[in-house]
Amino acid sequence: MPHSALPTFPGLDHVVVSGGTPAQWAEMSSADWTQRIDALAAGVKSSGAHWVTLLPHHGPELSSEDAVKFSTQLLGTGKVVREYVGFSERYVWHRTAKQTIIIDPSSDGHRRFASVVESMREHGIDPDSVTEEALTKAILAPATQDADLAVILGPPDRMPESMVWELAYCEIVFIDLDWSSFTANHLELAIDDFNRRHRRFGGLDS
Repeated sequence: MPHSALPTFPGLDHVVVSGGTPAQWAEMSSADWTQRIDALAAGVKSSGAHWVTLLPHHGPELSSEDAVKFSTQLLGTGKVVREYVGFSERYVWHRTAKQTIIIDPSSDGHRRFASVVESMREHGIDPDSVTEEALTKAILAPATQDADLAVILGPPDRMPESMVWELAYCEIVFIDLDWSSFTANHLELAIDDFNRRHRRFGGLDS
């Protein structure tokens, strides 16, 4: 879905990583999640990015039972808290004052977008008064910045079902890698690739 305004920052401020399925996420232990979260933090450490958002690549949404299992294991890391932000619930680790990791198990980007819009309506917000900037803040919250880079774990011929809004202006790096094999080094390589590119902000090269 296109945005009308360009991102505020020209550099790398918000990285989105898409990998695995909600079912795979639910099978991860607290120790597994601690390792994966640490990999995300280490992978962007030198980039200066303030926001890291983790989304599944595809797959059915979590059942009620698996949602409880996923939440228990993730919160069991002692790093992550559950917050209600941007008209939605998110799992968030405020790693430092300048870096936050957001974990969202929603695998259907269209459904996530529609849910945020409906929640805004239920809160009494006039749909005619909603701007793209307001939608961006609500959908990406607590991140305040559009995605600059999307790192997609999977074959390059398949876009993730979880990402709709995030893809408007970001650069995309595909890594044909299984979710269970993801390490900080893979994220560092993706960021190196990003740093060598000429940003198009959703446009095409002439």
